[in-house]
Amino acid sequence: MIRLSTALILFGCLIGSSNALRAEIIIDGIIDEIEWNDAQVFDEFVTVEPLSGDSAKYKTEVKLLTNPQGIYVAFLNYQPPSVKRVDRRFARDKEIKGDRNILSIDFDGNQLTGYDFTVGSANSMQDGILANDKYRRDWDGIWYSATSSDENYWYSEIHIPWSIAPMTKAVSGKKEMSFWFSRVVYDESLRFAFPDAFYSRNTFIQDWHRVEVNQEDSSSFEVYPYFSYTHNLHDSGSDTYSNDKKTGLDFIWRPNNSIQLTGTVRPDFGQVESDDLVVNFSAFETFMSEKRPFFTENQGLFNSEMPNEDVILYTRRIGSGYGNVQGLPMEIDFATKFTRYSDDFDLGVFYVREDDGSNFDGSEYLSSRVQRKSGDLAVGHRMTYVNHSNIQREAMVNVVDSEWQISDETQVLVHLLHSDIKQEVENEDETTSDFAGWISWRYEPSDEYSYILYYSRYGEEFDLNDLGYMRRRDYNEWYANFQRNWNQNLYFKSLLSAFIKTEFGGSKNNAGKRLELWWNADAELAFRSTAKVNFNAGTQASGWDNLLTRNNGEFIKPGQKWGSISFTGPQGGNLTYFLSAGYETDGLRDLNTSLTAGLGFYVSDNLTLGSNATIKNFKEWLIWDSEIERLTNYEADLKTLNLSADWNPSDDHELRVKFQWASVDAILSEVYEISSNGRLEASASLAGNFSFADTALQIRYRYRIGPLSDAYLVYSRGGYYGSESGNEGSGNLFEYGWDNVQVESLIFKVRLAF
Repeated sequence: MIRLSTALILFGCLIGSSNALRAEIIIDGIIDEIEWNDAQVFDEFVTVEPLSGDSAKYKTEVKLLTNPQGIYVAFLNYQPPSVKRVDRRFARDKEIKGDRNILSIDFDGNQLTGYDFTVGSANSMQDGILANDKYRRDWDGIWYSATSSDENYWYSEIHIPWSIAPMTKAVSGKKEMSFWFSRVVYDESLRFAFPDAFYSRNTFIQDWHRVEVNQEDSSSFEVYPYFSYTHNLHDSGSDTYSNDKKTGLDFIWRPNNSIQLTGTVRPDFGQVESDDLVVNFSAFETFMSEKRPFFTENQGLFNSEMPNEDVILYTRRIGSGYGNVQGLPMEIDFATKFTRYSDDFDLGVFYVREDDGSNFDGSEYLSSRVQRKSGDLAVGHRMTYVNHSNIQREAMVNVVDSEWQISDETQVLVHLLHSDIKQEVENEDETTSDFAGWISWRYEPSDEYSYILYYSRYGEEFDLNDLGYMRRRDYNEWYANFQRNWNQNLYFKSLLSAFIKTEFGGSKNNAGKRLELWWNADAELAFRSTAKVNFNAGTQASGWDNLLTRNNGEFIKPGQKWGSISFTGPQGGNLTYFLSAGYETDGLRDLNTSLTAGLGFYVSDNLTLGSNATIKNFKEWLIWDSEIERLTNYEADLKTLNLSADWNPSDDHELRVKFQWASVDAILSEVYEISSNGRLEASASLAGNFSFADTALQIRYRYRIGPLSDAYLVYSRGGYYGSESGNEGSGNLFEYGWDNVQVESLIFKVRLAF
């Protein structure tokens, strides 16, 4: 009897222990914990791609619950054997070209910032942030997911910790958040969503479903030390041929849900992520995306893109050498970033200090952001300040911005900007200041029609390039945009959706001279096979141009024209392809032609091979020759080649090979003087032909130790060749560009999380 009682007690303990274990949701992709029985359920999904609003073709169900550890979401996706599943595995944060679930959360429910968490059916993970009507993928957070499948369903299970992002604190413990759940059936190019909301609408975030949750206050302190070792394999004859060891750390302190302090000491911005090769002879600086963790994590409050593609805060300026005479890249000494969210306003500040060079001081950078939303009106202020002590230059930009959602159909955005620059020249301070501003009106009476009007004015002395990105100053610009969409009841049954977009605009400088007057049209046909056809055509009237000459005189540029047609093959198969043919003028009148082709092969769900190539023939290519300070016209051939291989055998291992080549052969046709009336006239000045080739190879292995904790082993090799031939030929340029090594290195880096 005693033995029986003991057995019963032990059996009870085991049952209790089992229940205790089940009290915690295990993220394994299997929705079997008893806690899911108490979850809120959402199953009224509609079709948003195409944007028809019809009931979802395949049943989708979402479960949502919260506990002290965070927010838990489970997707149950009905997909019978008759519907092809695209279960491809991709590296963290790479675009998931397969079946996937998307969880979007506005943690404060104020329609200012939304966070996206995407999980592919093979458990690939991607996250991003939507703020100021711009979506960015370069935001990273710590969260967890897992997937599983059976004959008729596939499942995803997601855990979002409370510490994922700053948010206001609910005094009562009950907090209203907004959610949007969506699902992509990749082989049929379909997207279902709950609620009925979509990116193209003015009210996208406003349309998300509001849910009251039990908010749990949390605090955390995370430290990410790193160690990197760079071994330079190529002797370039400079001090760079040496072994380089670096140590430093990043830290994140969250005393509560609404406050976050991020810092980094002696950060390593080594090339574990390589930039793409770009051939750019235009007057516009190449815009490069940010890849450095400090400037991507918790950066949503500082997002500052504008409709004309200018950016108020362009963090690639920091460390680039933009503020020193030598123009050499700079190390970062330390940086810190603070954000606070509340019901009254949101606040963000960050400061970065570059390391001092051997004979000059590094620059200092400061940026702040304040925003508040009340009802349908959001207002904010931005400030950027830069002290380039090496060139005795200080620059400050202040911005007041507002977003007014007048109705579900109408939205108005306004920015007012002011720059103040102080530059010491010959021991005297020279100060310049000026204003800029823009207003955008968007009207969407339905999903079928949308209209946009935009106007901006930039003063002659306005400048935000010290810590921003600006294409030009001294102009007034306007444009109008109309788009017509067809999302259902199309005449041809093979079509899934279609649209046509027409836009036109113009600009003048502040002296009244016309710079541009243009028209452009785009059209797209999306087929049920998931193939797409795109058409584009446009023209521009003649106008004045002073950018191409780098402000060394202005000339009358003749009318320009452009157009293209492209075809993208079906996306769900093992072989994908893309083909585009186009024409355009480039400064003068003759047409230049181009052909681009891309090919992708999914060897397996874990191994992807990709390639794309471009051939462009210039009949007339007008560029600025800085040596003779003249406009020159060339007949040229431009060729580019990109090859890649991505192998992701598991969630923790990634191997990527990336090769790029770009080459130009250019034969001089003419050298021009600018006459007193702005016309181009033949000049006796001498200029030469030119040829060049750039190559870049990177082989990168990444081992995932844990969330935001990785080890990298990277081999990088870059070559460059240039000559005055103009007729080297593609074969020689490929060989010379590869053989003439400029940089070759082996990098090991490990970043740990504590």
